[in-house]
Amino acid sequence: MMTVLCLPADMGTAFAKHFLQQLRDQATDIVLDGGAVKRLGGRCFEILLSAQKTAHGRQARFSIQNPSAEFQKALELLGGTFLLEKENNQ
Repeated sequence: MMTVLCLPADMGTAFAKHFLQQLRDQATDIVLDGGAVKRLGGRCFEILLSAQKTAHGRQARFSIQNPSAEFQKALELLGGTFLLEKENNQ
């Protein structure tokens, strides 16, 4: 069974430590639902990058489903739109 982590509206610095722990608790695939995200901070963006790299390193799936318009815009501004690309869904 695949666990989907629902991301909160505010992915600021206050959420970063909790987010990192949630990702560390994922045994295999990393599947995130970004539908509620209104704000993405730099620290959480760095954690997303690391999670994608870790998932690929263990031949696991990394996927961001249902990204909100704000989340997509933040990823665009930070140069992270590649995190939404389908080849992450391996």
